[in-house]
Amino acid sequence: MAETAKAIYQAFTAPGEWIVTFIGRFSPQAEEIMRVDNGAIIVPFVLSLLVWTLVIVGGLFLSRMCRNFAWQIAALTRTLVWRAKMGAGSFKTRMIWRWRQFFPPKEDDAAIVSREEFDNVDIAVLRTLFKQGPETTISAPELAKRLKLRPAQIQHRLDKLTHNHMLRTVIGSTKGFDNYRLTDSGLVFITMMGRQARVTAGVRTASASGSG
Repeated sequence: MAETAKAIYQAFTAPGEWIVTFIGRFSPQAEEIMRVDNGAIIVPFVLSLLVWTLVIVGGLFLSRMCRNFAWQIAALTRTLVWRAKMGAGSFKTRMIWRWRQFFPPKEDDAAIVSREEFDNVDIAVLRTLFKQGPETTISAPELAKRLKLRPAQIQHRLDKLTHNHMLRTVIGSTKGFDNYRLTDSGLVFITMMGRQARVTAGVRTASASGSG
């Protein structure tokens, strides 16, 4: 037991002994003064206590720096993953957008999407997003300004369209309101509406010409 305690004490005072010896190389008189009487025990102990305190403080500071660095790396990784997912989603939407332009969906597909009855305001919201492009996001205040309605009225329409899978929310907000983007179903629906409108207009034109 005594040998163990002695070994621990020697290990603890080793930094202090080294400092006293190092000082003695440049100033032997200073070393003699520090080792006079009980100084041979007290001075190395105090110096060692100071050294170990600095080591503990430095270790805590280094640990905090490493922890903050790890948090920053984790946040950067999550941001990169989120941006990659958003980029992949945008690319997918663009490809579907192009595909629908060249190959309009069949009438049966449109019938499945358009079971829900939408009024003129709902259609105006969808058309606004359709005209702006597949990557565009919009919020209730922006739509309210364009459609000359209150944001609360537009938000009710956005919630309805989201519930029916015509729109989806994206990360971020504008003036406290969520941002929205057109979904594939919304794209099919509004594409078919445009196609049907063109067909109807063509039929009416042909009928008018025949009547004349």
